[in-house]
Amino acid sequence: MDFEDLVNTSRKRTMLMWTVIFMIAFPSYFAVMPSLIDDKMVGDSSGINGEWSISFEETTEVLSETINLADEESYDSFFDISSEINIGYVELSISCMDNDDPGPGFSDSVDGTSDLSGVEGDFEDLTEQGTCAGGGGSGFTMRWDVTENYTGDNITQSDVTDQEIREQWDDMGFGRGTWSATITADISAPPAPIVGEIVDSDEDYEIEWTMVSYVLVIEPVIQI
Repeated sequence: MDFEDLVNTSRKRTMLMWTVIFMIAFPSYFAVMPSLIDDKMVGDSSGINGEWSISFEETTEVLSETINLADEESYDSFFDISSEINIGYVELSISCMDNDDPGPGFSDSVDGTSDLSGVEGDFEDLTEQGTCAGGGGSGFTMRWDVTENYTGDNITQSDVTDQEIREQWDDMGFGRGTWSATITADISAPPAPIVGEIVDSDEDYEIEWTMVSYVLVIEPVIQI
């Protein structure tokens, strides 16, 4: 078939013309289109800018123990963490209830000092003190945010990419290791024996370590 056979009718000439136009225009279309699309629509290499619904599927791990301490006696508590998902926060709670208090002015108390030298990341050691008043709810709590400003609350963010959100809610591998704290009892008792023995010579302390880890869930917000 020679060229004359391709153009010897009006229909063939029309088909040939559109074929040539398509061969020229198709590559040019894909070469030009990226420059015509708004940067905010495309985003960068990390994803598309948009509005996103963000939630956290949490997992809670708890280590509890109860100890009995005499006046000025100390106890070292340890909590080993090796989470494979992001860690939101770690919390240490010490509770006690002085139910053998001999009278006003003799409530036991507790001191605590953390030691985070065995933990990945730059966390501040804390020192706290709490009383063991007979009404309950006493003691103290220490908390460390491994992921900055973590609350676990569902939120919405706009004009950001999926990747930017994941970078924001990333614990950077921190928080793994051995969390520890020293608990010291302060027993308050009368200076003289009552009925042949000292009342309130020790106290029970409940120690509870809590780690909350999470999986990040990101979904686009669809405007209807």
